[in-house]
Amino acid sequence: MGYSAIIIGATGLCGSVLLEKLLQNEQYDSVITLSRKRINHQNPKHKNYIVDLFDPSTYVDLLYGDHLFICTGTTQSKTPDKAEYYKIEHDLPLLVAQQAKDNEISTVIAISSLGANPESRFLYNRGKGEMERDIKDLNFKAAYFVQPALISGPRDEKRPFESMWKKVQKLIDPLLVGPLKKYRSIAPKTIATAMIHIALHGYEKSRIESDELIEIATVK
Repeated sequence: MGYSAIIIGATGLCGSVLLEKLLQNEQYDSVITLSRKRINHQNPKHKNYIVDLFDPSTYVDLLYGDHLFICTGTTQSKTPDKAEYYKIEHDLPLLVAQQAKDNEISTVIAISSLGANPESRFLYNRGKGEMERDIKDLNFKAAYFVQPALISGPRDEKRPFESMWKKVQKLIDPLLVGPLKKYRSIAPKTIATAMIHIALHGYEKSRIESDELIEIATVK
């Protein structure tokens, strides 16, 4: 028997790549995606359920498996209301993780961010840091938080500032060496590859920074 995976956020930049890689991985027999929009995929290993992630009653009977991958998130430009922004960045992942724990899922791997810190004065970093802290406090058998730097690759929605900064980042990436390597941009494929390896084999740390993700994905 192989493993079963559950993904929330499978329509996003990293989540969609993760879905493809999990479906290609022979160690996984099934991949469940819980989403508010239909994900059309013909792979027989894939089951997609339309749910309201803010309402556990819509997925309490579906959230069963070995590994939960959390790939949800938003931006302040897309969600300018601070309360709504916090609900998406913190409350939603925690709500799903709590139900997963109640359903005896053993392992959770969540995408966080480099610089996540519950004490940060920046809303984004603080929300991610509090998400990490509160999911860790649920006491899963294993909980990992991957902390990527700027994620490269095209997005469906327009993010003008991010698009401009990605061009700048591409130029300065080679200059980031030594302790600055963790600030290099990172590809969604790299993040997804590292997440799967961590889920299957574990890792010595629960919080894994961007340069470590690149190393894991390279030597897996």
